[in-house]
Amino acid sequence: MNANSYQTPGTTGGNKEWLDSSLTILEPEQCPFTSMVEKDNNAKATLHEVVADRLRAPRTTGTREGDSGPKGGNKTSKRARFGAYLHRWHDSFGVTDVQQAVSEAGGNAVTSDEYSDNKAKAVREVKRDIEATISSALETQGATDDAMQLRGAFKWLDSSQTPAVPTDYLTPAAQRPTGITGLTEANVNTVLKSLKSQAGGGLTYQFLGGNDYIEDIDLFTRNDGASVTTRYKVEENGGPREITMMVKVFQTSFGRLEIHPSDFLQIDASGIGDTDSALILNMKNWKLCFLERLHAEDDDEDAGGMSGFVKAIGGLFCTMPRGNARITN
Repeated sequence: MNANSYQTPGTTGGNKEWLDSSLTILEPEQCPFTSMVEKDNNAKATLHEVVADRLRAPRTTGTREGDSGPKGGNKTSKRARFGAYLHRWHDSFGVTDVQQAVSEAGGNAVTSDEYSDNKAKAVREVKRDIEATISSALETQGATDDAMQLRGAFKWLDSSQTPAVPTDYLTPAAQRPTGITGLTEANVNTVLKSLKSQAGGGLTYQFLGGNDYIEDIDLFTRNDGASVTTRYKVEENGGPREITMMVKVFQTSFGRLEIHPSDFLQIDASGIGDTDSALILNMKNWKLCFLERLHAEDDDEDAGGMSGFVKAIGGLFCTMPRGNARITN
């Protein structure tokens, strides 16, 4: 006897259809910059500014006994303020009356509350938008009727900005190398040496890198061969064991890098991050200031269904660009 019960319900003799009620989403959601940066609610206007100052260069000249020297002396001649505009993140969500009713009725619905699922998903998406925006090379805008837009970290560490960061506080050229397709120890150490000359000591920095740069760092100490200089080798006893091919901290006399992979650096039009780029950040120099924190609001329900929106208003601000670095392809 032949049976045809493996067919769909549309076939005579077929079994009842069954749809699994679990919903799987697999997307990058780790947001290292947003997680690490200091956040506050201190944004009070659309243009937010910070104030910075410098010390004069050290000198070795002596003075005569009894010489009172010139009177006065302006110690604030280098003091300057600079800043950027805030950014407005917004996304909407909603379900029809029928869609929500079917989900609440159960059965083969994917979720028991379609509206709440849409709201949660929108919050997750805007959180990724925030990470991508602050990790971008966007230039700020807000002086006209254009969309509100902050200045991304890569632009903060650029050679020029509008409105301008004063020359005394720009990131030095040695701390923003370009054309680096394969990251080397020499590349990183050159940047750290320059950073050390700015801060006067080997500080701890957060290294946010695209996947290719992270892979390069993982392989820093594992090159070998007659034409390759190897920093050191690690020998392990044989036998079943875990093989570690990961560098979480890279430290030299000029500074310490704590390594964090990121999928959101300088994303393209498709939302794909640049795998050959990196930020080297002194987190004490960065703030994410909000006028409105990330939140979701429900609109008034009508006969067509339920809807709402997710919104945040804030900006990324660097108090001392010359104390940070970026590396790009």
